[in-house]
Amino acid sequence: MTKLTNAIIASALLSTAMWTAPVFAADPGSASTGNGESMRDVTSGDYKPGRAKPIAPPQLTDEDSRAAPLADEATAVKSYGIVGLSADGKEIKIEPSEALRNLIIKELNAPANGKDAGPRKTEDPDLGEGEAGRQVFGPDDREQVKNTKTYPFSAIGYLEAKSPKTGSFGSCSATLIGPRTVLTAAHCLYSHEDKDWLSDYLFVPGLNGSTADDAPFGAFTFESAYVLQGFIDNYQGYYGSVLLWDLGIVTLKQDVGTNLGWLGYANYDDLGDFTANLVGYPGDKPMGTMWKASCEVHAENIAPEYFQYDCDTFPGSSGSSVYAYDTNSKQRIITGVNVAESPDANTAVRLNAANVQWINSLYK
Repeated sequence: MTKLTNAIIASALLSTAMWTAPVFAADPGSASTGNGESMRDVTSGDYKPGRAKPIAPPQLTDEDSRAAPLADEATAVKSYGIVGLSADGKEIKIEPSEALRNLIIKELNAPANGKDAGPRKTEDPDLGEGEAGRQVFGPDDREQVKNTKTYPFSAIGYLEAKSPKTGSFGSCSATLIGPRTVLTAAHCLYSHEDKDWLSDYLFVPGLNGSTADDAPFGAFTFESAYVLQGFIDNYQGYYGSVLLWDLGIVTLKQDVGTNLGWLGYANYDDLGDFTANLVGYPGDKPMGTMWKASCEVHAENIAPEYFQYDCDTFPGSSGSSVYAYDTNSKQRIITGVNVAESPDANTAVRLNAANVQWINSLYK
C-alpha cells in the first residue's frame, strides 16, 4: 500500500497516512474539480496575446545539479522565510513558523528515500498513452490539449510577468492549487539577472490560442506574489545555488478556483518510481496553446529536495506542475514543479514536507 505524508497540516505535526479523498474541498493540499459554472474575470486583466517571450528554464551544469543542500541550520531555516511583493508594490517579509523551523531541521541532510519505495502507476488517464520522452528528448511525443475548458486543464494556465528594467513580458506555466492560489517557479516571479521582482503578473487559465478570445475564462490579476527567501539570499551567481528554493506562489485577487477547480498537492513520504504528468505552455508550439506529456520518474533520480526526468519541456514550461494521478482516489496530486533543464534530464523541485508546509502558510 502506498503511504503519503498528509499535505493537510492542522497542527505543527505532520502525519503519514493513506491518501483519501478530502473531506473539505478547500483544505490546503486537497483537490477540487470546481463547480463547473462559467467564469469570466471581473478585474480587467490586461491580456494582450503575443507580447510575452517564453521564459527560458535555467540550465543546470553537472556541477550545479550536484549542489549539496545547506548544512547550516540557521541558514537553512532562514531560507524558508517568505519574501513577497504586493500588487501596490509593497515588499513582504515573514519569518518561518516554528512548525516549519522544526521540519527543516528534521529534514536537514535527510537521506534520499526514493530507492526504497515500490513502483507507482500514476499516469493521468486523460493524457493518453505512451507520452514519454524530449527539453526535447528523442521524438517529440507531446500532445496538444484541444479542450482546455474541462478539468483538470481549466485549472492550468499561462502566466505572464513584466520586467520593470526592460519593460518586456515573459511567460511561464502555472497551476491553481486553491481558490485564489497559483503555484509556479520562483524564477517566473523574480529575476536574478535584474536583481529585482518582475511585475504585473497575469494568470490566464485554460488559454487555447493566440487571441484574447482564446482565453475562455479571461485573465486574472494578482494580489501578491511570493518566493522562498533562499531563492534570493542564497544566489551565488549560478542557478544551482538556488535550485532547491525555486518555488513561487501567486495569490489572485479573484476566487477563480471555485469555478474552475484546482489540483491537489502533497509530500509523498516514500516517493519511488512513478509516472509524472506535465501540462503547460511550451514556447516551441503555437502561441497560447496548451500541451501535455507524461514520462517515468525513477527512484534513483529522486532526491529529498528535487527529482529529474525526461518529460518534454521547452522555454515557457517553467512553473508547470509535475503531478501524479492517484488511481484510488482519482485525484491529481502535485509532487513537484518543473524548473530547470540539462543535456541529460529536466528537473523539478520536489514538494517535500517543508515545501508543503511553506505552501500551506500562503494558501488562500
